[in-house]
Amino acid sequence: MPEEMVTALKDRDFTGKIIRPFVTHEGSGLANIPKEIKEVCKGATVLDGLEVKGSTVNSARNRVEDWI
Repeated sequence: MPEEMVTALKDRDFTGKIIRPFVTHEGSGLANIPKEIKEVCKGATVLDGLEVKGSTVNSARNRVEDWI
């Protein structure tokens, strides 16, 4: 997860909040992002995320809508 995101999220109260990670990538998938979010966003429930390869974004609409 980009360090900028960690900085922006680390001091917030996520008690009772639900987070569903969404990322675009070119080969790394979700990597460790769900685990990192759980560590940074204390109190949040982290559900399954969605990863979309950047080169397939234009054809990912159905995947995104199904995930939502």
